[in-house]
Amino acid sequence: MGNIGIFQILILIAFIAFIVGTGYAGIYIIKQNPKLKKYIDKKNIIIISLIYIVLVSFISGKNVAYGIGAFGSPYIITIINSLFRNKFKFNKIFDEKFYHFLLGIMTFGFISTTLSAIF
Repeated sequence: MGNIGIFQILILIAFIAFIVGTGYAGIYIIKQNPKLKKYIDKKNIIIISLIYIVLVSFISGKNVAYGIGAFGSPYIITIINSLFRNKFKFNKIFDEKFYHFLLGIMTFGFISTTLSAIF
């Protein structure tokens, strides 16, 4: 009892890889669309994040604290990814790719929340 099997570890690794993959998909999609790229900046990400918190809270039927928590995970994952991507240079954490990666993960989170509310 309490032992973690190899299957659970593989599922965890696959889940983390999928989330990080959605972040890099966000970077790739925005890189391919120069018109979209100019709109994804710090100010607009803040607005998108606030809308994300409200929509996730509303769709899930929970309170705003749920939406804040649903935003916290992608934000922390994005910071960790940015640290690794920039070789732990703290002054480069919030670069252009940070916002693209965050948007990719938030898109996955929104789709996931919407699908779980429907089914």
